[in-house]
Parts: sequence; structure tokens; C-alpha cells
Amino acid sequence: MVPPQFVNFFLASAGAGAALVGLLFVAVSIAPEQIVMANAPVDRQAMASSSFTALLNAFFISLGALIPTNLGGITLVLSLTGLAHSIYLAWSLLKARQRWQNMLRRLFMIVVSLIIYGYELYCAILLLNEPRNLGGFFVLTWLLLAVYGIGLTRAWQLLGARRFGIMSWLSPLHELNQAKPTATQEETRASSKTVSDELR
Repeated sequence: MVPPQFVNFFLASAGAGAALVGLLFVAVSIAPEQIVMANAPVDRQAMASSSFTALLNAFFISLGALIPTNLGGITLVLSLTGLAHSIYLAWSLLKARQRWQNMLRRLFMIVVSLIIYGYELYCAILLLNEPRNLGGFFVLTWLLLAVYGIGLTRAWQLLGARRFGIMSWLSPLHELNQAKPTATQEETRASSKTVSDELR
């Protein structure tokens, strides 16, 4: 059972998580061939998968908190799922030889996920042993905020939004976003310019 002082947090988190997962589906459906299809760049696939896993993690933990049962069990399953997914991403992203800058960006993304899901696993064990431990719930709520942060940041980067500073450089999509436009993108821009000229 969740202590009464945390119920409102988990209610709000479950609602927000459901809305964010839905929005991510919409965002991906706009151009699935560039994000999740087999021919999409591996970095984009990884970012989409990581964002989806993070948002689902936060959503299901929050939803599970509303069930009158020990939250530690649900958190244990989802933290292990997050860790397994992060290890799989590490294998997918680091197996190919890359420039050291790109390897560093990929490594940063993986390490952040491993740390957060690792702390989630610690919280799960704590709550399994002491279901009413307020400290465990406090840590878990902050971790959920961090998980939402990961999911939203990666979804934002996935959409190609411009960012600046160190966080922009550490994004695995940094080089893809800096690349020159493809022929298809150039044709699209040219046709858009022609249409706008005709409308004038």
C-alpha cells in the first residue's frame, strides 16, 4: 500500500504518463521510416526505444502504486526491464566502430539509463523488505521524475528540435542533426518554395 501522502503524486503521474506515451506514438507515426523502421538510423531507433521504455516505466509504476499491493514487486519487474533494455541498447550501439565523439555520446546515454534503473532496482528491494518505508517512496518519486526527464528529453531530441550547449553535444543524434539535408529533403523544400511562389 502507498502511504496517503503519495497517492496524489501517483495519480497525477499515471495520467501524465498515459498522455505522454500517446503523444510519443503520434510523433513516431509522422515519419516511422526515419525513426523506428529497420532502415532508420540505429541512433534514432535507440532514442525512440529508450524514450518509450522510460515513459512506460514511469506510467506503469505510477499505475501499479494505485493498486493495494506491495509496490516493490511492480517496481522490481519494471526496473529489471529497464536495465535489460539498457544493456541491449549498449550492445546495439557500441558493437559498431565509431568516432570517439559518437561513442562517448552513446555511452553517456546508456550510463544515465543504467544509473537511474539501478537506483529503481534498489528502491524496489527496499520496498519489498519494508513496504511502508517512507524513505523508499521519497526516493522512488524523485526517480520517476528523472525517468520522465529521460523520456521527454530523448523524445524532444528524436523530433530534431534544436538544442545548444553540452546537452546538445552529448545527444547521440548530434551528428545526424548536423548532417547535410538529404536529396529528398532538398526536393521537398524546393517544391514547397515553388508552391509558395505560385501562391504569391
